[in-house]
Amino acid sequence: MCKDCFESEYYKFNSTAEFNKFNNEFDSKISKTILFVSTDKYKTDFHNVYKCKTCEQIWWLSDPDNHWRGYFLKEKNAKKIIDTDEEKGKLIKYGCLIVILLLIFISIKVFIF
Repeated sequence: MCKDCFESEYYKFNSTAEFNKFNNEFDSKISKTILFVSTDKYKTDFHNVYKCKTCEQIWWLSDPDNHWRGYFLKEKNAKKIIDTDEEKGKLIKYGCLIVILLLIFISIKVFIF
């Protein structure tokens, strides 16, 4: 990061006030040192990609929307978070499936005997 970039990342925006504070800083920099690159998709995540003119740091912005808290992260950190969230989702999905199958198996055993 450089003096023209952002001092901190937001793994999620905890409140509307926090997002508004970030958005004010973002608006002041977008016209001077931060460039919009594209709207992109990584796995199941949609976000906007920005680049600092000075240090060429790539930033991903996902705006908060209803229950989604959004984020503003360096590209590598955003990918790590998305990968981790997807792994947790798979673990929960398959863990629930195993529990359901076990309950069915136990129910069958109880009713047969």
